[in-house]
Amino acid sequence: MSTLLAAILFCLFGYLVGGIPTAHLVARRKQTDLRAKGSGNLGATNTSRTLGFRYGVLVGVIDLLKGVLPCLLAVSFFSLSTVSLLCIGMATILGHIFTPYLASHRGGKGVATGAGVIAVLFPSAIVAGLVVFFSVAYATRYISLASMTTYGVLIPYYLLLNVMQGQPVEHARLVFLVVLALLVLFTHRTNIQRLIRRTEPKFSFSADKEHA
Repeated sequence: MSTLLAAILFCLFGYLVGGIPTAHLVARRKQTDLRAKGSGNLGATNTSRTLGFRYGVLVGVIDLLKGVLPCLLAVSFFSLSTVSLLCIGMATILGHIFTPYLASHRGGKGVATGAGVIAVLFPSAIVAGLVVFFSVAYATRYISLASMTTYGVLIPYYLLLNVMQGQPVEHARLVFLVVLALLVLFTHRTNIQRLIRRTEPKFSFSADKEHA
């Protein structure tokens, strides 16, 4: 199999795996349509607020693994270029955001699935990303703010890391991080409006307790 064909097939595979609407499937087993609850978003945060903390964690972990799987398989079994791997990662994230399995094509916001992609393609950044995310989330109780901050911080972190290690900046990787940060901002556009109006609901880390 040529590397080009492998890259194309993995992009398709990533899109289809990323598009699996985990939150929708979990909520449906609880006789709940998550699209009509809370923010209507098919992600871990809305799942947690609607069904309870444990279900939110379950959805978040599965969504993260959706990001890991296509990229990890591509890295492990094929010698693909950096650009090809980044395209596979982005296809997986886009699948999660614009799921092909629902008529509305509305999925999640790409945060957890994006973290899975970052874990494989930018392994040195995942620890820094987690530290930023949980620090901001704990300090503010705004998961949306923590998500946007994390993906924004990954850009200067990548640049600084390369400078400190004396390595050249790979423009493809930098462009990927910038596009991903902008994509996360786009998916959180309603959250940004609520943050400005100070109507964004805060998150509770208490298990099985919905925060009003």
